[in-house]
Amino acid sequence: MGAIVEKIQAARDSGLDIRADQYPYLAGATALASSLPPWVADGGMEKLLARLRDPEIRARIKREMAEDHQDWENLYHDCGGGAGILLLANDPGLKKYDGKSMADVAKGQGKPELDALFDFILADHGMTGAIYFIASETDLVTGLRQQWTSIGLDAGELSLDGQLFEPHTHPRAFGSMPRFLGHYVRDEKLMPLEQAIRKITSMPAQREHLGRRGMLEPGYYADITVFDPSTIGDQATYTEPTQLSRGVDYVFVNGQLEYDRGKLTGALAGRPLRGPGWTGAAPE
Repeated sequence: MGAIVEKIQAARDSGLDIRADQYPYLAGATALASSLPPWVADGGMEKLLARLRDPEIRARIKREMAEDHQDWENLYHDCGGGAGILLLANDPGLKKYDGKSMADVAKGQGKPELDALFDFILADHGMTGAIYFIASETDLVTGLRQQWTSIGLDAGELSLDGQLFEPHTHPRAFGSMPRFLGHYVRDEKLMPLEQAIRKITSMPAQREHLGRRGMLEPGYYADITVFDPSTIGDQATYTEPTQLSRGVDYVFVNGQLEYDRGKLTGALAGRPLRGPGWTGAAPE
């Protein structure tokens, strides 16, 4: 991270308008199949699955995943093997493995880790997700403290119930902002609160050219979160990722109260934020 920060800062110092965003967690999340060498996916998912069924190709994949590479990110290697991978199973028949490490699954099945990983991809037709523990606390903090980084989720909106509810996902979807404000800003004193608020409000809003959003100003859309700085914090974990955060009292969206001390009000005031190339009638 030190090298990355140095490179971005040098670009900024030379006059380039460049910034970055990150989420405050040591693990990332993507598909389990993304741990494979990129060439395995050439031609699409069916080709990928066919290669995993071929013993000779399997052996080649194992050799490549056993070491680091300069031209592709070896997630399996970078997180220390199966112990650093938590499964996000989608297939109903594989739900019993949801939240378990790849190492534990392999041990329970009596298989080598990579064989268990390959077989899991085959069983779920490449649809299984995974959480990869690939970062260090030092690197995370180095990135967060930069004045030009903003805080993101890298996650979609999630329903709290119903068919779209995902009981197992990355905790960043529910806890990124409260974790940043509570753990890193209040407890670790990484920066003043007002600087932290800027990272999650006005900075990203201005960067994405969202007119009249991200600040408390006359004439702006009233998107407001009221929270207690002394108690704000995340409760979502890697094993229970959909736990609501603590310390948030009210949330207003476009001036309407949508979240009132732990309960949704039923108001649906959100509207799509269209890009500058869209010509229909929509908020700026």
